[in-house]
Amino acid sequence: MAQNTRLWKRNAGFTLIELLVVIAIIALLLSIVTPALRRAKESAKSLVCCNNLKTLALANQLYASRQDNWFVPAVDSTMTAKGQPTWNSNAEYRDLVGLEQAYTGSAYQMPKQYLCPTDKQANPEYWASVGGSYQNYVSYGYNFTDWGPGSKNQVSWSGNIPSSTWACRLRVNEITAPGSRIMFVDGGDLWARMDGANYRLYWDKYGQDIVAYRKVNMWYPVYYRHGEGTNVAFFDGHADYAKKETMFTYEPPTSITGNRPANAALWFCSRANRAVSAP
Repeated sequence: MAQNTRLWKRNAGFTLIELLVVIAIIALLLSIVTPALRRAKESAKSLVCCNNLKTLALANQLYASRQDNWFVPAVDSTMTAKGQPTWNSNAEYRDLVGLEQAYTGSAYQMPKQYLCPTDKQANPEYWASVGGSYQNYVSYGYNFTDWGPGSKNQVSWSGNIPSSTWACRLRVNEITAPGSRIMFVDGGDLWARMDGANYRLYWDKYGQDIVAYRKVNMWYPVYYRHGEGTNVAFFDGHADYAKKETMFTYEPPTSITGNRPANAALWFCSRANRAVSAP
């Protein structure tokens, strides 16, 4: 009986080799499962971001229905005295979206539920680490391409609301093919421009480092923070995901400046505003 007890005790445990085999199997399983979980997590974040953009676009359509078919201005200097100079600080638009207080000081803010979960700069910790007098917690940029260097009627814009009375806004009947015209996009500032979507000049170098963009005078970048792609809201109210190669094209393929006519076909909301011919 005593001998059988000793045999049972000796056989009940694991050998070192068996333990190593089990550990190796667990490690293998983790190496397979972890990337899949990471991709699923990133996909969920992208979905939240896309839903935010869709909400912003639908609210803008509702805003237009109440404002004689004028979409919320990207910038409106007539509203400066009311503390509402930009689209995200416009009181009526914010009310339609269900947002909180417009902003505090120089930090143009949106509540956390309207920030992209992948936006690394939409938090005080980021700005505390990099500095910068102008901070924003918005995550999304309003298409500003119709006003700028690529437009027929250029607007002088240096980052401050000018003293003159003017507003950058579009009307519903001015938008050609609204299903392919960009309204909002993942960005590093309140506005986004076609030239800021040039990923070879900007995103591939700087990623989500907005301070680096500003050093090269690019204040309107598009962020491809979702698997080298971006979420986009269009003027017909729908939102979708686009790889960076879809958002900005190059011809010849090795160039770094891009194909302006081809890009203008996607970015410019009003054909009349384009400085170049495009389909």
